[in-house]
Amino acid sequence: MKDIKVAYFSAEVGLNEHIKTYSGGLGILAGDTIKAMADLEVPFCAMTLLYKYGFFKQEINDEDRQEELNDPWDYENILTDTGKQATLYIRNTLITLKIWKYEYTGESGHTVPIYFLDTHHKSNPDWAKELTEHLYVGDRIGQELVLGIGGYRALQALELDSIETYHMNEGHSAFLTLEMYRDLGVKTGTYEDAQVEEKCVFTTHTPIPAGHDKFEYSEFYSAIEGEKDLAPWHLKKLAGEDRLNMTKLALSLSRHTNAVSRRHAEVTREMFPGEEVDYVTNGIHSTTWASVHMKALFDNYIPGWRLDSTKLNEIFKVPNSEIFKAHQDAKNELVSHVNEVNVTGAKLNSKVLTIGFARRFIQYKDAELIFSNLDDLRRIGTKVQFIFAGKAHKNDGMGKEIMKRIIDKAKELKDDISIAFIENYNIGVAKKLVSGCDLWLNTPIPPNEASGTSGMKGALNGCSHFSKLDGWSIESYEMNGGGFPISDYSDFITTLEYKIIPMFTSENKTSWIEQMKLSIGNSGSYFNTHRMVKEYLEKAYNLK
Repeated sequence: MKDIKVAYFSAEVGLNEHIKTYSGGLGILAGDTIKAMADLEVPFCAMTLLYKYGFFKQEINDEDRQEELNDPWDYENILTDTGKQATLYIRNTLITLKIWKYEYTGESGHTVPIYFLDTHHKSNPDWAKELTEHLYVGDRIGQELVLGIGGYRALQALELDSIETYHMNEGHSAFLTLEMYRDLGVKTGTYEDAQVEEKCVFTTHTPIPAGHDKFEYSEFYSAIEGEKDLAPWHLKKLAGEDRLNMTKLALSLSRHTNAVSRRHAEVTREMFPGEEVDYVTNGIHSTTWASVHMKALFDNYIPGWRLDSTKLNEIFKVPNSEIFKAHQDAKNELVSHVNEVNVTGAKLNSKVLTIGFARRFIQYKDAELIFSNLDDLRRIGTKVQFIFAGKAHKNDGMGKEIMKRIIDKAKELKDDISIAFIENYNIGVAKKLVSGCDLWLNTPIPPNEASGTSGMKGALNGCSHFSKLDGWSIESYEMNGGGFPISDYSDFITTLEYKIIPMFTSENKTSWIEQMKLSIGNSGSYFNTHRMVKEYLEKAYNLK
C-alpha cells in the first residue's frame, strides 16, 4: 500500500447492489471509476462514508406514492475492519472514526482498496453515530467534515504517505483542503495556497444548485469548534463572501478542475467566471454493465475487450444475427422479470419495441414528456411499451408527485399501452434494464444534464439512446454513436412513430441492427471508464 499515488474522495460509492453506499449516478460513476483504476493497475485508493442504512429502500404504496424504508446491509461481513481509527472535533466533541476496507480486484488482478469511515463507535454520542446512517439527510455539514477532514486523517492513520494527488469527486469532500492547508503549514512552516493546489484535483458533476453545497459561516464555525486553526484567514476569499460554497472552495484549491462533458464544461465556466475548467467526459465500466449474453459475444469475437474497451469498435465484424440474439436473450429475461414485479400491472411482450426510462425523479429530467398527449400513446400502443424506474429524494415533494402521476397514468392507459414501473431502482435493476431495453429514453431540460451515464450503459448492450441533446449525448451524436435525437415532444412522437417503429418492425431488421452496432462500436468503445481513466492520468494526475 506504500505505493498508492492517488486518493479519490467521494460521498457515495456504488460498487454493487450489496454495498449500499450510493444513491444514483454520482456513486455509480465512482464505483465504475474504481473498477477501471484496478483494471489499468493505477496506484489508487478511494475514501467514502459507511452508510449503515443505505440511501433508502423504495416501496410504492396503495396510493401510488413512494415510501422510504431503511435499507441495511451486512457491512460487518462484507468489509474488513482495519483496526485503525481517526478523530476530529465536531461542535467541540471529539468524534472517533472506525476505518473499514473493501478491496476490488480488477481484470488484470490489481487490487484497489476502498476505505469506509464509520462514526458508529461506542465513545461517540448518538448524534454523531447518525452521521453515517443515511446518505444526504440529516447533519450534512457534519457528514462532510467527516469525509474531508476525517478522510484526510484516516489516510495518515493508515500510513498511506506516498499519496501525491487527492481527487475530490464533487464538492462534498472539499473540507480536506482546509485540513491539508493546516497540516502542510505545520510541516513546512509556510501557509500557502499553492502547497494545497499542487496536490488537489476536482471534478464537478452538475449545474443543479442542489449539487453545490453551501453553508452559513456561522454554521461552519460552530461545527468546527474544537478544531484548532482549521479555517485559514482568507477563507471567504477561497469559498465565497456570503456563504461557504463547497464547489468554490474546491475550485480555489485545486491544480486541475474538470467537468464531466464538453457541454458541462461550458456551463460550469459560465457559473464560475474566470475559473479554468477542463472536461473529461464520463464513461461506464464495460464488464460491469454488459449483459452475460453480450459478454459471451464479445469474448468470442473481440478478444482483449475486457482490458481495453476501445476494442469494442470491432463489433462491426460480428454477424447481425448473433448481436440480435444476444440482445434478445437479455430482453426475454427483462420482460419476464418486469411482468412479475412491476407495480402498474402491465404485461409486456418481448417482441414489442421496449423503451426504458430510469433515473432520479426530479423536475429537470422531464420524465412526463411522453404523456404530453395521451391520444398519441393510445394510437401507437400496440407497437411500443415503456418501463420506468427511479427514486425521488425523500425531501423532494415535486419529484414524488411526478412519480405518482406517471404511475397513475400508466394504470389509466393499461388497456391501450403497456407502461411498467419497477420499484426500488438499484444496480441490480439497472443491469436488467440497460441490457434488455431496445431504446433508452433521456429527456432532460438543457443544459441541466452534466453528462448522463445510463444511456452509455444501454449503448454498450445495443440499446440505442433516444435523447435530448445535452451532456454526453451531444458528443455521441457527433461521432455517429447510434441513437436518435429529440428536440421537443413533437419531435419525440414523430421520430418514434415514423422512423423508429418502422425500423424496428421491418422484417429483416437490418437497419435496426446497424443502429445497434453503431451504439456498441462507436459509443460503447469510447464512453467507458478505461478511456476516461487514461484521460485523468494524463490531464489531472500526471501519471503515465
